[in-house]
Amino acid sequence: MERRTRQPVDGSRRVAAVEVGAETETARGWSYRVRVVWMDDAESDHDVSLSWHDHDHWSGGTAPPERVIAAVVRAAGDALGREKLPARFDAASVRRWVPGLDERVAR
Repeated sequence: MERRTRQPVDGSRRVAAVEVGAETETARGWSYRVRVVWMDDAESDHDVSLSWHDHDHWSGGTAPPERVIAAVVRAAGDALGREKLPARFDAASVRRWVPGLDERVAR
């Protein structure tokens, strides 16, 4: 069964919502199919991986992984915009794209 999480983002951002879809367990963590709804109502789909290590780093292991992924994708989308957000990426790479990502995700 596919799990979906829709988390609205405030109107001053580029991303209106992040929908976290199907979760696949991998050898190092999880992979997710994620849909980003942009402020202009356009949508884009992305495959995003999250390692167990990064999940623990960002949430202390207490937040559901799909919630961490939603926060990371939201931050990446807000920073890069629709044209530059890759179709496939690992959550850890967003640290290079978004200054202060660790603090944003930990909230």
